[in-house]
Amino acid sequence: MNFMGVDDERDTHRTTVDGTVIAYRTTGTGPPVLLLHGWPQTGTAWRKVVPLIADRHTVVVPDLPGFGASSRPADGYRKTEVADRMHALMTRLGYPRYDVAGHDVGGQVCYPLAARRPAAVRSVALVEAGVPGLGDSLAAANPLTGGSWHFGFNMVPDLPELLITGRERDYLRAILLRDSIGLAVPGAIDDGVLDHYADALAAPGGIRGAMGHYRALPDDIADNRELAARGRVTAPVLLVGAQEGVGLGWRDTVDEAFEQVSTREIAGCGHYLPEERPAELAALLLAHWSAVAA
Repeated sequence: MNFMGVDDERDTHRTTVDGTVIAYRTTGTGPPVLLLHGWPQTGTAWRKVVPLIADRHTVVVPDLPGFGASSRPADGYRKTEVADRMHALMTRLGYPRYDVAGHDVGGQVCYPLAARRPAAVRSVALVEAGVPGLGDSLAAANPLTGGSWHFGFNMVPDLPELLITGRERDYLRAILLRDSIGLAVPGAIDDGVLDHYADALAAPGGIRGAMGHYRALPDDIADNRELAARGRVTAPVLLVGAQEGVGLGWRDTVDEAFEQVSTREIAGCGHYLPEERPAELAALLLAHWSAVAA
């Protein structure tokens, strides 16, 4: 990845995990961290954060299955399955123990990863993310009726593929600029990056892959509740919310899933925090990782 812009094919590596090709980029030096992007983006979402942390950490930034240059399989979007692939990627790279941070749907992957791989995950950072199926909020308990309108739309079989094909850029603009939790920092996602996200969504299988993460939510809810019934995760977690995004509205889900929870909220920021307020987010991540290491 050209971390100062959009993807550069020369910087992209690929490996096959359980039949799925995972594209990833890596840079930096120091203890390893895994950064998982949100929906409907790619690893490029972390382009502004990576230069701010790479002098202190080895950074691994994959495209999640279904996005970017990774495979777009017909299934396999259950977050436990995605977490297994992310762990396999890190161990293959020689990092048996690492910190993980996830934004949005990438944050949803973090919980089963930490719960099922406690010896590997040293700490977790959830950025505008929570744990579906836990807590008392409506959006947490049932994404079919809670949260943003696009939850239900994205989960309908075939309909997004029918309606979005050929209109990928328009759809992404509507998602990014929606009134509820959209971008609050003008220009944070410029036209070039929007084109990159739209091209990825328009690639063969791109819409199906992106929607697969939503269509897996009923299974994710069941998996998360089963994991939570075994006990809370001991790895410390930092929950970072955006004042004009979800904020700390997922706090109850995280409290049910983790023993040690700290929270921060960033003002003047919408949902796409890594792109809107990268300096503030990088500082919080570095402090979190340093405290865990102390």
